[in-house]
Amino acid sequence: MSEQDIRNMRKLDELAEKAGGYVAYGKSGEEVHYDYKKIYQYCKEKNIEPMDMTLRELQQFIVHS
Repeated sequence: MSEQDIRNMRKLDELAEKAGGYVAYGKSGEEVHYDYKKIYQYCKEKNIEPMDMTLRELQQFIVHS
């Protein structure tokens, strides 16, 4: 996860919080979507940055439609 992805994730969290939550849309091709709010909470609990997460850790936050 790049630094730009992290900034985007934080911005999305702020906007979603103001709007009252997230909405999951149907799959579009091979795109993978993550539950960024849960990633943020996980990283806060583990005291790590999202970009320091392993692929195995990140995999548990994939949103399945």
